Amino acid sequence: MKGTPPELASIRERIDEADRRLVALLAERGRLVEEVIRFKRAHHMPVVDRDREDEMLARIAGVAKDEGLDPRVAQHVLRTIIDGFTLIEVEELGPDDT
Repeated sequence: MKGTPPELASIRERIDEADRRLVALLAERGRLVEEVIRFKRAHHMPVVDRDREDEMLARIAGVAKDEGLDPRVAQHVLRTIIDGFTLIEVEELGPDDT
């Protein structure tokens, strides 16, 4: 960070730490998704549950608002996370029949 003002460097370090915590939370979520995959496999359940996804996106908007975050940002990020982990589920369980 040559030439970066110390105040900006400090903020960027805090962002890097927040990103590390986000990755740790994603790893935790991934472990939970593995549990979901085992359950769905054992019970012959479909990969996608749109009603559950809609509930999650609605709930996260309220959480974001309470935390002072634009709900659109939280919903966009959660949608991306859901889609990413759904890909893993499809790889493990196969695509849903449509």
